[in-house]
Amino acid sequence: MKKASIIYEEKRILNAKYNHPKSDDYLTYLSTIRIKDSGKNPIEIEIKFDGIRPYMAPMPPEEHIIKAPAILDLYSKLAKWFKKHGYVLI
Repeated sequence: MKKASIIYEEKRILNAKYNHPKSDDYLTYLSTIRIKDSGKNPIEIEIKFDGIRPYMAPMPPEEHIIKAPAILDLYSKLAKWFKKHGYVLI
């Protein structure tokens, strides 16, 4: 069986804010979005923490990979992952 090849790759910076009105804690992640030409979940995002650790807010994992069948599903999974740790994407 042929291995899936990458047809698109993009690097971005993601910022998230701790979801509390009195908190000014932010996170910065470097992300790489890859779209492959085949497979069950051809779209994936790999995020790596790159910034200052939060002072009072809990720290999510420093590296994580999320896979999805479509871009919209990927974004909703990413937002849900941040929400699980108490952050919102900005």
